[in-house]
Amino acid sequence: MNGAFVKDFCLKKYKTVEIETQQLVSMTCDCCGVVSENPIDTAEWLSWHDRCGYGNIHFGDLNVVQLDLCQVCTFELLGKYVKVTEHDTL
Repeated sequence: MNGAFVKDFCLKKYKTVEIETQQLVSMTCDCCGVVSENPIDTAEWLSWHDRCGYGNIHFGDLNVVQLDLCQVCTFELLGKYVKVTEHDTL
């Protein structure tokens, strides 16, 4: 089979398209209000986003809850509840 024939016979056609994406530029801690524009720092933040189920007595049925906490606030608020495992023992 001729290589030129195979190339001309191809039924798939492609085009290059631009894809628009969102890029995180800053985060604000919901507890202390500190703002960070450093992606290395914000990668260590705690971000929680969830939809409540039916019968949620605290936040309401099907409402969305969101929380962003910096490292300091995460440690101060949740540190005594967090289970920490050293990375070399995983």
